[in-house]
Amino acid sequence: MRGIQPGTKLILHMDKLGIVKDSAVLDVKEINPTTGEITTTAAISATEVFEAAYTTVSTGIVGLNSAGLPDAPVAPPINRPDSFIIKAKDAGSWGKTLKIQSSHESASRAEFDPGSPVTGVAGQNTFSLKSTAGFYKGAWVEIDTGAKKRYRQVLNISGNALTVDGEVLALADLTPVAPATKTFVSTTEFRLSVSFEGVTEQFSGLTLANVPGRYYLDRINNGSSLISITGAPPASTHPFLFPIGADGQQLVLDPATGTDGTAAPDAQDYKGVDGGPNKRTGIKALEDIDQISIIAAPGATHQVVQNALIEQCERLKDRFAILDPQPKTDNKPPGLSDIQSQRNLYDTKYAAIYYPRVMVSDPLTNLNIPVPPSGHLAGVYARTDIERGVHKAPANEVLRSITGLEQKINKEEQDILNPSPVNINVLRDFRDAGRGYRVWGARVITSDPDWKYVNVRRLFIYIEESIDQGTQWVVFEPNDEPLWQRVRRTVSAFLTNVWRDGALQGRKPEEAFFVRCDRTTMTQDDIDNGRLIILVGIAPVKPAEFVIFRIGQWTGGSSIEEG
Repeated sequence: MRGIQPGTKLILHMDKLGIVKDSAVLDVKEINPTTGEITTTAAISATEVFEAAYTTVSTGIVGLNSAGLPDAPVAPPINRPDSFIIKAKDAGSWGKTLKIQSSHESASRAEFDPGSPVTGVAGQNTFSLKSTAGFYKGAWVEIDTGAKKRYRQVLNISGNALTVDGEVLALADLTPVAPATKTFVSTTEFRLSVSFEGVTEQFSGLTLANVPGRYYLDRINNGSSLISITGAPPASTHPFLFPIGADGQQLVLDPATGTDGTAAPDAQDYKGVDGGPNKRTGIKALEDIDQISIIAAPGATHQVVQNALIEQCERLKDRFAILDPQPKTDNKPPGLSDIQSQRNLYDTKYAAIYYPRVMVSDPLTNLNIPVPPSGHLAGVYARTDIERGVHKAPANEVLRSITGLEQKINKEEQDILNPSPVNINVLRDFRDAGRGYRVWGARVITSDPDWKYVNVRRLFIYIEESIDQGTQWVVFEPNDEPLWQRVRRTVSAFLTNVWRDGALQGRKPEEAFFVRCDRTTMTQDDIDNGRLIILVGIAPVKPAEFVIFRIGQWTGGSSIEEG
C-alpha cells in the first residue's frame, strides 16, 4: 500500500505457475484505511480473476515533492531509477539462476496523538505518537491520514515525540480525512530475499539510509553468501527508490553476463599485468609475496609464460622456476628432440626443466592421464628442503602420488639429456630395482658451469636472502668500524651454522667462507652516501670453487651483486 492514495495509477500483475497476466491501468478512487480495500474508478473485467497469493501491485510512483508527497500520478509500467547494483557473489554462469525478490515492509506502526501539539519550522517538525516503540533515527516514515500520504525522514525521537524533516507541518496535515478516523505513522523498510538451488537468504528491515543494523550495503555484503552490492549508494534514500522489479516484486540479474570462464587463459593471461601493488595479475601477482622461493605454472608451457617465470626470478633474485615439457599437438608426448629444442630457448641461472610428464589417476574417469611434473617437483623441492636442507640437491628423490611416467627414459637417453650443456633433468622409472619413480637430475638450464646445479643456485638464494634480511638492522646506524665489526660477527655466525649443516665445504669455517666489511669493501663516497657494503665468499658443496657475491645495505634499500 506504500504511496497508494486517491489518484494513484496502478497495475495488477499475476504470475501463477508460469501463466502471467496484467490488468489495465487502474485509477484509485478511495482506500478503506481499516481494511486496506481499494476502490478504483473503473471496474476490473468480470472475466479477469487476480488471485491474491500470486498478484503484485505496481504503481507509477518514482519520487517525492518538496512536501514529501508522491509525485503526480504516472501510469505504470515505468522505468524506475537505479537504486544499487546487485551482483552474484562469485563469478560464473551460476549467477544467472539466482532468484531475487524485493518487497516493502514496515517495522513499526503507531497512531498519531491528536491531543498533542504540532510544532516546527521548515526542516524540523515535531509531533507525538501514541508510542514510538520500533521507530528509529534516520527512518523514513509514512504519514497516512486516509487521503494523502506524506513521507518524511526522522531526525530525532524524544519519548513519544517524533521530529521529522521537510516543509512545515500543521495540525491539519496530520488530521484524519473521512472515512478515516485515525492518522497512522509507519516506518518504511524493504525486504530482499535471494534463492539459489533450494537455499534462500532473507534480509528484512533494510533501509537505503545509513542506519546502523539496517543499512542495506552492510547487511547484504556482510551477510550474504550469494550476492554482493556494488556501485555508489543512491543520492536520495526515500522509500520509492527501494529496489523493485518490473512486475512489482521479482528482480532479474542481467542474463547476458556471467560465464564459467570456459575460454582457456592464453599466454598473456598467465603472464599477467603489472597494475601496481596488490593489483597485479597472473604470474606478476606472485611479486607481491616476498616469502615465495619456488614458482611454476603447471601446464603453461608457452615460451611467453616460461619467459615470464624466468624474468621474475632473475629480477627479484629470491626465487627459482620449475619448467614443464611442452606436449605436442593433441597433447601427445614430446620426444627427445622436442624437449631439447624447448630447452634451447632458455639460458638462465634461475630455472630448471624436467622431462617427461607424470601420470596420475583422473578422479572423474579413473583413467591414468599425463600431467605437468612441475607441481610434483615443487613438492620434492619443499620436502628436501625440510628433511635435508636447501643445499641438498632435489634429485634421487622419490616422486609420490603418481601412477607412472608418460615415457620411460633409459640410461642412454639420460646421458643425452642430462649432462652439460643440455642440462635437462630426467624423471626415471627404477621399479625394476625396487626404487620406484625418481628425480634423476639437478641441473639448471644455464651455459655457466658455476651455476649448473639446482641446489647450488638455491643455496645462494637462501644465503643471500637470509643475510639481506638479517642485516636490515644496520640501516640508519652510524657507518663506522664498531658497526662493521658487529656486521662481520653477525654474518659469520650465520654462515658458521650453514657450514655445520653441511652446506659448505671445508674442515673449518675459514675454509668454507669469508666475510669482509671494512675500508676495503667501501670507499669514502660509499660511506658519505649511506652505503654499507659486505663482501661474502662461500664454497658450496658443489662446485668446489669460491663464488663471490656482494651484499650492500644503505638508507635507500639493498642490492646483491654476484661474481
